Amino acid sequence: MIEFELPDFSEITIDGLRMLNEKQVKQNGIWRVHKNDPDNIFPSDPHADRVDGPEKLNLYNGNVYSSINMNFLYTMPKKAMKYIYNQLINCKEDEIKNKLILNKNSITYL
Repeated sequence: MIEFELPDFSEITIDGLRMLNEKQVKQNGIWRVHKNDPDNIFPSDPHADRVDGPEKLNLYNGNVYSSINMNFLYTMPKKAMKYIYNQLINCKEDEIKNKLILNKNSITYL
């Protein structure tokens, strides 16, 4: 399982890197990617579940859905998705990294 804090979008560069700021604000949520998620077919495999809200994130296109009724809510900014991708590719969970690498052609924000 991987858990990461998504910083305020203004703290992320266009390349998906986090700017160094004195003050960090947890504004855009905490997201968790499970290695073996029981609901891994929606909205993507793998996907991220928001810890502090009822949302699911498609890791291939950045679409966010309600975890209550599966309705589309919004699309993450491209730079936020690059930040998330960088967090996942640099983690130690090979199973999650390998799924992203194998499906790189499906990723719309790189």
